[in-house]
Amino acid sequence: MSVCALLFLFSFTAEEPPAQTKVEETVVVTATRSERGVSDLPVSTTVITEEEIEAAPAHSVDDLIRTIPGVQSSVISGSGSTPNNQRISMHGLGGTRALVLLDGVPLHDPYSGIVQWQKVPLDTLRQVEVVRGGNASLFGNFALGGTINLITRPVEENAVRADFSYGSGATSRSSLSVDQLVTEKLAARLSYNRNDAEGFVRVPDPGPIDEAAWIDIWITSGRADYRISDRSNAFLKSSLSQIDISQGTPGTYSKRDIFETSAGAHRALGSKSLLAARAFYQRQSERLVNSTILGARVGEFVSQDATTPANVAGGSLEWSAQRSGVIPFVSFGVDLQQMSASESRMTFNRSGAITQRNLVEGRQRFIGVYAQASWQPSPRLEVLTSARLDTFRNYDGSNAIIGGTTTLYPARSSKQLDPRISIRYALGAHSALRGSAYRAFNAPTLRDLYRNNQTGNSVVLGNPNLEPETLVGGEVGYELALDRGRFELNLFRSTIDGLQSRANVPGQPATVFQYLNLGTARSEGVELISNYRVTRKWSVDAGYTFADSTIIEDPNPELVGKMTPEVPRHAGTLGLRFRGDRGTTADVRGRVVSRSYGEAQNLSLSPAHRVVDISASQELRPWLDVYGMVENGFNEEYWLALAPTSFRSGLPRTVTVGVRVRAAR
Repeated sequence: MSVCALLFLFSFTAEEPPAQTKVEETVVVTATRSERGVSDLPVSTTVITEEEIEAAPAHSVDDLIRTIPGVQSSVISGSGSTPNNQRISMHGLGGTRALVLLDGVPLHDPYSGIVQWQKVPLDTLRQVEVVRGGNASLFGNFALGGTINLITRPVEENAVRADFSYGSGATSRSSLSVDQLVTEKLAARLSYNRNDAEGFVRVPDPGPIDEAAWIDIWITSGRADYRISDRSNAFLKSSLSQIDISQGTPGTYSKRDIFETSAGAHRALGSKSLLAARAFYQRQSERLVNSTILGARVGEFVSQDATTPANVAGGSLEWSAQRSGVIPFVSFGVDLQQMSASESRMTFNRSGAITQRNLVEGRQRFIGVYAQASWQPSPRLEVLTSARLDTFRNYDGSNAIIGGTTTLYPARSSKQLDPRISIRYALGAHSALRGSAYRAFNAPTLRDLYRNNQTGNSVVLGNPNLEPETLVGGEVGYELALDRGRFELNLFRSTIDGLQSRANVPGQPATVFQYLNLGTARSEGVELISNYRVTRKWSVDAGYTFADSTIIEDPNPELVGKMTPEVPRHAGTLGLRFRGDRGTTADVRGRVVSRSYGEAQNLSLSPAHRVVDISASQELRPWLDVYGMVENGFNEEYWLALAPTSFRSGLPRTVTVGVRVRAAR
C-alpha cells in the first residue's frame, strides 16, 4: 500500500537483477512501507526472489514460506487443504498472528481471518518479503509476529507464460498468462490458473467413511497498468476465484466463490515526495458442509450446512518524502477497512431432519492513522520510529434462530496506539547490530465473535465478549553480510495479554470449546539464519528457531505452564541448491519440526515430523523447461490436531512432473 510499492509494481522500465546480485542488494517495500535495500534495514527481513520461487519444491505459497526461520505455518499444505485449516504466525505466537498482504492488500478472509493461500498462484509472484516482529505501527491488525507481502510480477514486455504439470493423486495443474504492451502508456495481462486433484485421505487413522479429498480450484485474473505521465502511474487489478475442496468424507466439503478488485495511483510531488492512493474490494460466498462421524469412522451424517456471504472494502492514502540532513525520510498515511458477513446455517440430526436454522450477522470497521520517520545522526547509526492509532468497532452483531428468538449483541469499540522503534548500528562494512521494541494488537474476527460451529464431533462456540489481544515485544540481532553469504542471529521476546484461543467450556463435554481470552502468554527464543554460496554453482541455506511459548497467567490454573497452541518448540531447515551453466537446477530442502498442540489444554497432539522435498529442472530451449518434484520424499506421517477428535493429515509422498514455457512476443 506504500507509494514506493506502487512505483515498484508499475515501473515499465524495471530490469531483472543480474544473476550474481547479492541478497543484501535486494530492494524491499514491506519493512518500512517504502523502498529500501535489505543490506541497511533496521529490521530483520527475508526475501524470496522470483528465481527461488520458480525452483522451489512447492505448489502453494505457504509451502514456500514454511521453511523460513521464525515462520509457523500449518503443517497442511494450502494446495490440498480447505482454507479454514490454514494458520500463519511468527516469533512463536501460534494461530493466525501474522499479517499477509498481496501487493499491499490484506489476504485474510473478511469473516474468519484465515489466509487464503489458494488465491495466489506461485507463478504470478515476483518476490516474497517476510518482515519479523510486531509491525502494527505501520499496518495495524494481525501484524503481531510479523508481516508477509506477496508481490506480483509487473507487465514489462509482450510475453506468454504457460505451465502444465501432473502428479500423484491425479493432480493436474495448468496456468496461462499473456502480457501485452498495448501502447507506450498502457500494459495489460490476462491469466488463468487451474488445480484439480483426487487428493489423499486426510486423517491419520482412516475408517470406512474416509476417502481421498478432491480439489477443484480455478482463478481468472487481469491487470492493467497505465502511465498517466512521467510523474504519475495508475493500475487496476481484478480476479474471479473458485476454491472447491472436499474435507475427506462423502458428505463434507468447502466451496468459495470470490471476486476481488483493487485500483490505485501515485503521483510525484516535486523531486523528493510522493502521494499514493489505493482502494480495494472483495466479495466472497462460502458454503461449508460438516458432518458428525459415527463410531470408529464407520459412518457419518451431515450435521451442518452453512452459507456465508462476506465482503470487505477499504483503501489507503499515503504521503512520503526523501529529505536531506539527519532525518532523511518521513511518511504519513491513513487506512480504512469495512467488513460485513451474514451466515445462514442449518443444523441436522442423525435422521437428516432440520433441528434448527440460524442467521448470524455482524460488521467490523477499522480506521488507522500512522506516521514514520528515520533519524540518521551518523552514517553508522539509524533510528527508525513509527506509530499508529487504530480505532475499530464491532457492531450489528446478531444470532437469530429462525422461528425462535433473536439475540442482539451490543456494539463494542476499541482504540489501539502501537509504537515501534528500530535501531541499526553498523559495526563495520560487513556487520551490524539491530534492535527493536514494539506494541501490536490482534482484533477478534466476526467468526470468533458470533459463530457457533460443529466440525466432526467437536463444537466451537463464538464469544461476543472477546477482547483484542495486545502484544509488547522486542528483539535484538546481529547480521554479517559477506560476498559469499549472509548470516543472522535474532533473539526475541514477546508477551501477549488477552490471548485468544479455543478452550474447553467448564461443565460441558470435552468436545465443546469456546473462543476465550485466556490470560497471558509469553514467547521467547532465538532464530539462526544463514545463506552461503559454496561455489559458483552450489549454495546452502540453513535455519533454526527455538520458541519457548507458554501460557504464564490464566484464570484457569490448569492452563498455566501449558504450551501456546500450534507452536512447536524447535524447528530447523536445511536447503541445498545447484545452478548449472546449461539451465540445470536442483534443490533439496528438509525441515524438522518438534511436537505442538492444537488447543490450550495441550490434549490435541500434533507429532514431531521430518520432511524432505526435492525438485529439479532442465532448460531444453531458451523458452522451454521441464521439471519434476518430490514432496515428502520419505513419506513421513504427520498431522495437525485441531481438537482431540479432529485431525488433518499432512501431505503424503507426492511426485509431480511438468513443462514450463516462457516466450517473448
